[in-house]
Formats: sequence, structure tokens, C-alpha cells
Amino acid sequence: MISLIKPYKELNKKPKAIFMAGPPGSGKSFILNKFSIPSKFQVINVDDIYEELLKTQIGKMDLKKMNLDELSKTGELMNQARKQTKEKEEDLLIQKQNVVIDGVGASSKNLLEKKKYIESLGYETFMILVYVSPIVSLERNLKRDRQLPTRAVLDSWVKVINNIDTYKNEFKNNIIIINNNPSEITPLDIDTIFNQYPDPEGKEKTPEEIEKRNKLKQSIIDNIKVLIKKEQSFTPDSQIQPKINEFISQ
Repeated sequence: MISLIKPYKELNKKPKAIFMAGPPGSGKSFILNKFSIPSKFQVINVDDIYEELLKTQIGKMDLKKMNLDELSKTGELMNQARKQTKEKEEDLLIQKQNVVIDGVGASSKNLLEKKKYIESLGYETFMILVYVSPIVSLERNLKRDRQLPTRAVLDSWVKVINNIDTYKNEFKNNIIIINNNPSEITPLDIDTIFNQYPDPEGKEKTPEEIEKRNKLKQSIIDNIKVLIKKEQSFTPDSQIQPKINEFISQ
């Protein structure tokens, strides 16, 4: 007798959405390739579209090598990238395709609103959050074709790490947190980190803009000092792939 149980389960499986989160340079793409995510999962990442637009419209991706006219165009291209990414996402969700939403996770409000919306469409959701220290974020940022300003990297780091408890509470058992630090890490001197990794100068700043920038830098430094001392609870390596497999197969 032919068993109808497996086909019935396959037909009634909910579509899956995996949220990737982590600060710049955390290695989300590396983790995505390292662990077995089926190829049928479509990756949605605004950076993929944005970087392609930078290459075709400006001819370069490194912000430090752009003149003021080119820099002014990057905002317009990012808006285009966001629009195209949203259209791609909506199309895939309408088709009930399995997706990987590859982002930073700096805004828990935006991410959790998207999680709620996707679940209202019948999806099951999961999160893979990738952790690295702030110094690792900065070092890896320097090796990227599209380098971000130091302030942007560290501000994102603070916001993502600050959201870990919120994400753990919302995703419950459907979250894994991966420590992707290398075995050896450059010593971190938080107070001098902006001197070690200076932002590009850009256009001349007014005294008010300089004061605002310095306040932001100090706020970032103060937050890093607090967060770096917080002990993080990472998913053991031996449990990562089994938890991913369990989510995908359920």
C-alpha cells in the first residue's frame, strides 16, 4: 500500500523565512554558505542590489574614493535598491517561496514588524544572529569592496547587540546565536577606537556638526563599554546545523 502520510505532510508544510542578523563584517554570508540552507531558499538582501547599482551607475563601491557628486548619488541609488528589494520580497512572499532575509537587525521594531507580517501570510520564522566583537567588525570592514564609515559600523554593532535579548524573547526556540570571532582578536582600546579607524573627512563641517558628531562618537563608545562586558550565550557548534535542519523540515 502506498503511504500518503509523507506527501500529505509535504503539501501542508508552511513556507519558511529565515532572518539573518549581525553587525557589519560579522560574516553572515559566510555562515549562510557554511551551514546547509537548501538552495530553494531565495536570499533577499538590499546590499546585493545596491552594490550592483553602485558598480553600474558610479563605477565604484568604495565611498572613500567617491567625489562629492558621486557621494550625493549614493542615497538615490540606495532608495532604488530598497524599492527593488521590497518588490522582490513581496513577489516571493506572494508565491509562498522559502526565503532568507539577510539584513543587519539594527532596528528590532522594523524586523519584528516584518516578522509579524510574514507570519500573517502563513510563514514560520527563524533567526540566525551572528556575533563578532566591534574590533572584528572594523577589521573586516576594511577588507570589503564597499567600506562603511567607522561610525556606521560601530553604531550598527551597538544596536544589533543591544537587540539580542529582544530577539531571543520574540523568536524563542527558533533562534541561534553564532560566535563568529576568529581565534585571535586584536586588543580593543575603546577610548581610542575612532583614532585607530578614522572616518573619511568628507565636506567641511560646521562647529555644530562637529559637536553633534563628537557626541555621537562618545555615545557609541559608552555603549560599547557596557555591551562588551555583557556575557553572551552562544549556540554550541554541535547544535547549529541540527536546529536549522529541524526548522526547515518541520
